[in-house]
Amino acid sequence: MNIEDLFYRVGELVETIGKKIKAIINPMPQENPPSFKFLDRLLIKKKVTVHELLVLKVQLAFVSYLVLSLLITVFLPKKLYLMALTIVYFMYLRSIFRKYGEFFIELEPYQMFYYSVSAIGFLAFLGYMVLKEVALDIKYSLTYLGVIFVAVVIFRFYFKSRYGRDWTYGIVEEIKENAVKISVHEDIRANVKPGEYWVDKVPDVEIGRVVKVLVEERAFRGAVPIKIIEVYLSDQPSSSKASTEAKEESETNSSL
Repeated sequence: MNIEDLFYRVGELVETIGKKIKAIINPMPQENPPSFKFLDRLLIKKKVTVHELLVLKVQLAFVSYLVLSLLITVFLPKKLYLMALTIVYFMYLRSIFRKYGEFFIELEPYQMFYYSVSAIGFLAFLGYMVLKEVALDIKYSLTYLGVIFVAVVIFRFYFKSRYGRDWTYGIVEEIKENAVKISVHEDIRANVKPGEYWVDKVPDVEIGRVVKVLVEERAFRGAVPIKIIEVYLSDQPSSSKASTEAKEESETNSSL
């Protein structure tokens, strides 16, 4: 390899690195969803939407951040390491939300939730490091844990009061004599996990239609759909992969 080829390849490498850094610092909205090769293998037998895969990706990133932060706090109690990890993590979150925000059914609640709980987690670990450094009495550590718990409770109350709702959307997948099977997406506002649920049959329901469903909170299980309260009469694809975020202003519907 002559010197001219070497400089050319170094220039290409620098340009590639520069583009990647620019993409991280200023991620641009994408027209196509990301690939989920690893997650697709894990969920190959399930019907999963892009929205749910993106939510799962964010959830895995959050859990990984908490685990790594805990390991740093216990084994490498250096604030610099924790801050570096937090910066990388928040840049990753920002990249997902900015690049693929159009593929979330509702973006704002997810941004609010994960940015906030991640910030609370960071402050919790950072505060614990500070307490260890100053070696205060155990009562200060217990008090600090109490403060973190109160902060989590206050945030949960605030989030539910601002974004919470007791209904979600679903798609009719199957109809039997007096029962209807509906599929619902992950819905952080209604605290509903994705899945299929059976509810009582109502008038005007047909396979493929979008329905508005009342949900009920249950301890340690989140909320579950219990009753169809509205049927949207416009045609919808008969698939749980379709978006269930119905457009109430433009669709005719039947209230029950």
